[in-house]
Amino acid sequence: MAAVAESIAGTIPAHIPKSLVFDFDHFTAPEVQKEPHRQVSQLLHKNAPDVFYTPRNGGYWIVTRAEVAVDMLRQVENFSSGPEFNHFKAFNPPMLPVQADPPNHTEYRRILNPKFAPGPIQKLEEYVRQLARTIIDEAYPHGRCDFIEEVAERFPVTIFLKIAGAPLADRARLVAIAVKYTRSPTFEERQAAITEMAHYLREKFKERIKEPKDDLLTQIVQARMPDRDLTDTEKEGLGVLLFFGGLDTVKSVLSFVVSYLAQHPDDYKKLVDNPAMIKSAMEELLRVSGVSTPERGVTHDLEYRGIPFKKGDRVVFLTQLWGVDDQQISNPYEVDFSRDVSQHYAFGAGPHRCIGSHLARLEFRIFLEEWTRTIKAFRLEKNVPVKTAGGVVWTPVELSLAWDV
Repeated sequence: MAAVAESIAGTIPAHIPKSLVFDFDHFTAPEVQKEPHRQVSQLLHKNAPDVFYTPRNGGYWIVTRAEVAVDMLRQVENFSSGPEFNHFKAFNPPMLPVQADPPNHTEYRRILNPKFAPGPIQKLEEYVRQLARTIIDEAYPHGRCDFIEEVAERFPVTIFLKIAGAPLADRARLVAIAVKYTRSPTFEERQAAITEMAHYLREKFKERIKEPKDDLLTQIVQARMPDRDLTDTEKEGLGVLLFFGGLDTVKSVLSFVVSYLAQHPDDYKKLVDNPAMIKSAMEELLRVSGVSTPERGVTHDLEYRGIPFKKGDRVVFLTQLWGVDDQQISNPYEVDFSRDVSQHYAFGAGPHRCIGSHLARLEFRIFLEEWTRTIKAFRLEKNVPVKTAGGVVWTPVELSLAWDV
């Protein structure tokens, strides 16, 4: 057992063997604040069990290995998304569909699929490309940018707001709410963010009832389950999840990808010299840039791979580490654009795989095509290290870039 502070050591439940305890906080650990994929994986893969219990933040299990995690995520009868089995996720409204198991999960996804299927997403390509060009062309003459504020919080967020039908003028307010949720370790702070977002959506839904449009807000308002109308709580839950995902996740992944390229000019030059490589190289970059931290709750007392779980135990999956899992990938820290398969779980695994993956891939590809077309070489401004943060979503929080004009 890793050394545990005396103040929290006594909170470890009696059913958990000392050999399975490791003191780690995925919100505040020093390892999540710089090169987190490498630093956290080196810490946990070398020193902790593949599934271990940490007494931090009320106590929970952490799963770090891809094979074990994917197997657990598929066992919805044992490890459920339902908040009734994980009181740390008992939000109001519950975020749907990720806080539901099949078959209800399947029905909720059916409601959202039409806006995120490959066909509708492909129709956005011209708009996405023009937006990327506009943002990059604005930044280029200055020879520098605060990438997160000037680019990452504008490019994917603007696209999502267009699909959702929310005013662009609300962008800063909505991003701030999403950040409050993803960075907060306490249930109370996260619930406060959800409440604030649900209140915002409630007003937008009222507008769409009076004046329907061709957007995601209208789609949710008009949606039905097979045998009934959606409740107001279900509508708000669907909206809250989509807005948090659309406002924060792609922004974070894109920032990690650009951070890597800024620090590896040889790899970046390959993309500049051969734009056709971007589509495949993107998958390798996604492999080392995962951000999401899904959770499950244990549905009943059980033993899994010799691990004693109790009903209601909280289980946190560090999907960020699966792309650098040395049990699955050779030389996992080496970004190699020539890999035959860039195995990653940047979009999750199992029935809850990210519904926005087609949109995200389109955004990443087009952004890299336009960035490499305009900016032939770039670097970290003044060689200032990239500062990152842990939480529900890992993300760079400071990323200043510079280039020669």
